[in-house]
Amino acid sequence: MKGQTAELAVEGGTPVFSEPIGQNLGVRKVGAEEAEAVAALVRDGVRGDPIGAFCEAFTRAHGVRHGVAVDSGTAAVHVGVVAAGVEPGDEVILPAISDVGSVKGILAHNAIPIFADVDLLTFNIDPVDVESKITDRTKAIVAVHLYGQPAQMDELMAIGRRHNVPIIEDCAQAHFAEYRGRRVGSIGDVGVFSFITGKHMTTITGGMVMTDTDAFAERAALFAVGRGEEEGTKEGVFFRTHVGLGLNYRMNPLGAAVGMVQLNKLDDIVARRRETGQMLDQLIHDIPGLSPPHIIEEAKHAYWLYAVRLEEGAFTADIYTFARALKAEGVACMPKWYYLLYDHPAFLNPEPPKHPEYAFPRAVYDDRERYFKGMCPNAERGLAAHLVITWSEFYTKEDVLGVERALRKVADAYRA
Repeated sequence: MKGQTAELAVEGGTPVFSEPIGQNLGVRKVGAEEAEAVAALVRDGVRGDPIGAFCEAFTRAHGVRHGVAVDSGTAAVHVGVVAAGVEPGDEVILPAISDVGSVKGILAHNAIPIFADVDLLTFNIDPVDVESKITDRTKAIVAVHLYGQPAQMDELMAIGRRHNVPIIEDCAQAHFAEYRGRRVGSIGDVGVFSFITGKHMTTITGGMVMTDTDAFAERAALFAVGRGEEEGTKEGVFFRTHVGLGLNYRMNPLGAAVGMVQLNKLDDIVARRRETGQMLDQLIHDIPGLSPPHIIEEAKHAYWLYAVRLEEGAFTADIYTFARALKAEGVACMPKWYYLLYDHPAFLNPEPPKHPEYAFPRAVYDDRERYFKGMCPNAERGLAAHLVITWSEFYTKEDVLGVERALRKVADAYRA
């Protein structure tokens, strides 16, 4: 039965927030310090190695020896796959729930994505399902730290070691998140990051690939920066030769300058997100039918987005209706159904691609029975029962209290 509450804003009532929060937060992340760092490069010319300096600082912050800065998070996944030794036609296991950038980097290398189901509490990859899907063609496993919540890295690393398969950490949403005292990106064999605007820190657009393995670092640099070319001398003159197919994924030095300033702020940024995120965790514990993010043991969530779980059967509204009502109260939020990666037409459309933008690996189309609705039931069930709220280091205590009031108002209105 519908709760006896104040009229929802979506039905004509007064919204909790007179001015919506959570909109266009990315533009607030950079300011005078970043502008001056860029202006100095433009004014004085690029001197030294700003990209190398940024790589060194970022990897040092994670206790990792090697870093290659690239121009996007998607490029970082692609380079990470190459670094780990994946070849075209090899299989790469990844979670069924993630941003599409996690799978595009695999497809771009003509490797075959194999989707593993997720844990219903965290929405992160389920290690048990991962191990069940390993074959002799499996050459890498991607662990996505979704929304800022670390995946179960001990279990995943043990699986990787048992089967001699490298673990790639996708940390695009989890800057400075921690698992058992270590920052994510430093635990697996390769760590990849995104620095697009809106992430915890930004280089405006960009990404990073990190590793402690020398051979992985050499492959990453040759592919992403060296363009598959080697230079030297031949008969006393400069000589360049091609030793592989590489792409020019190099980060812009202006972005590296922004990144250096942002990196100095990152501890504070994550601390503020964590403080307000944990505040909301406590506030919504007593709202029937709603659950805050589930934090696994000895992990520190980085709160890139705030995922709210709706108990099945607790509300008369589906996830889209609930989200529309919450948005009308002034809280930026969305369902994440498009995060179900195999729902992409590249996997479920039985016809070969007609346009170059869908020119994914031939093997995807030659073996279509591997992709079907229902293949990862927890992922589909979980996405139908959670929505994410935009989160920010700029939120105040009053903002968080307002988000709690809006959640309570909508939940009361739609309670079954």
